[in-house]
Amino acid sequence: MQHYSATYAPEDNKLRLYSLSRLDAETYQRVAAAGFRWAPKQELFVAPAWTPAREDLLLSLCETIEPEDTTVADRAAERRQRFEGYAEKRLQEAEAEHARVDAITEHIPLGQPILVGHHSERRARKDAERIQEGMRRAVKAAETSKHWDWRALGVARYAKMKSDPAVRQRRVKGLEADLRKQQRIIKESDTFLEYWSRPDLTMAQALAIANICHLSFCFPLDKYPRAAGASQYEGMRSLWSALDDDIIDAPAAQQLALEALTRQRQHAQRWADHYTGRLEYERAQLDDAGGDFGERFPFVAGATVLIKDEWLAVIRVNRSGGRIVSLTTTAPRHVHWTNTWKFGVEDVKDFRAPSADQAAASKAPPIVNYPGESMLAITSAEWAATNKDYKAVRVAQASAEHGAHRYRVIMRNCRLHPVFLTDKKRVDLPAAAAAAAAAPVPQPEACAA
Repeated sequence: MQHYSATYAPEDNKLRLYSLSRLDAETYQRVAAAGFRWAPKQELFVAPAWTPAREDLLLSLCETIEPEDTTVADRAAERRQRFEGYAEKRLQEAEAEHARVDAITEHIPLGQPILVGHHSERRARKDAERIQEGMRRAVKAAETSKHWDWRALGVARYAKMKSDPAVRQRRVKGLEADLRKQQRIIKESDTFLEYWSRPDLTMAQALAIANICHLSFCFPLDKYPRAAGASQYEGMRSLWSALDDDIIDAPAAQQLALEALTRQRQHAQRWADHYTGRLEYERAQLDDAGGDFGERFPFVAGATVLIKDEWLAVIRVNRSGGRIVSLTTTAPRHVHWTNTWKFGVEDVKDFRAPSADQAAASKAPPIVNYPGESMLAITSAEWAATNKDYKAVRVAQASAEHGAHRYRVIMRNCRLHPVFLTDKKRVDLPAAAAAAAAAPVPQPEACAA
C-alpha cells in the first residue's frame, strides 16, 4: 500500500509530494505528466508552481494538502551547506593532485631536459606525462571548486532576494494583475452564461451571441452527421461557424456553450481564490517588513524622489485599487527618447516634499468642457470607446483672452476637433485675470541718483 503526503508552500508557490516507497509506473507517469520532478537530495517530487490540475492530482492521491514545514531559507541553507561541501571536496582533490605532481618533480632539477638515448629517457617521458595529467586534473578540480562556491553564493542571494521587501512589493503588483485578469474572465463568463440561458433561444439569437462569445469545439461526424455536400471537417471550429453551416441547431449550441462557460468560470474562480490567498500571505509578510512602499512617504506631484543615485521630480502619482503603486517622474539622465519615466514605489530610496512654488507649478490646469460652434458634441461613452491614438488632451497656455487650461480633441474625418462631452459637467474657460493675478509682476529697476 502506498503512503503519500502532499504540501504547499505559499512562500515559493510550489507543491510537493512525499512518498514512503517507490511510485508504481502508472502513478509515476501521472505525476511526471503533471510537471512534478524528483528532487533526490530532498527525496520528494516538486512542481515548479501551483496549478488547479496539479492540486487535483495531489488531492486524488492524498485527500488533503498540508502546509510545508520547511521554508525557503531552510532549504537554501541546506543547499548552500551541500554546495560548500562539494567545493571543499574538489579543493582537497586539487591540492592532492598538486601534491602528487610535487612528489614527481622534487627529484628533477629545475630546467633538466630529457636526455635522449640515456637510460633515464623512458622514465623522464613518463614523469612528464604524469606531471601534465596531474596539473590538468588539479586545475579542473580547482575550477569545479570555484563553481560550487559560486553556486553556494547564488543560493544565499536567491533566498535573500525572495524575502526582500522591494521584490515582495513587485510580486504583490503582479499577483494583483493576475487576480484582475481572472475576475474579468469570471465577469465575462457570467455575462455570456446569462445570454445563453435564455429560454426558447432562436437560431438568430444563437448566431448573434456566438458572434461575440468566441467558443470553439470539435464536431466529429459520428456525433454530428452532415449532408453530402457540406464540409466534412472534424477539427476545431467556432460555435458560430457550426451554427452557420447547420452542423448543430440552437439548443445544441446552447448546451455546448453553457457547459464550456461553466467550466471556464469554475477554472477562473479557482485561480482567483488562489491569487487571493497568495496576496493575503504576501501582504502580511510585507506588513511585517515595514508595510506598503506606497505609504512610506507622502507622495504628491511636485515632490522629488531619490531613485538609484538621482533626484527626479514627481509628475504624477499612479494609484490602483486606492493604493499608490508607481510614480511618473522626469526622465532619468540615461533616457533621452522621452521626457517622462515610470518607477515603482519600491524603487524610491528617499523623498523631499515640494515647496509651495513647486506644488503650485505641478498642479495641472483645468480641463474645459463647454459647447460651441467648433466643438464636436459626443458622449463620454463615445470618448472612452475611441482608441487612444485618435484622441488626446492638449494644453493651452494663458493669453490675454483666457487662462491656462486643457481641452479634449478627437480625430474625425482626418481632422482634429475640440470635444464637448454632453453628459459631463460644463467647465468654461478660466478668466484671463486669474492667470494675470497669479503671474509675478515685474518691478522697475531703480535709477541711479
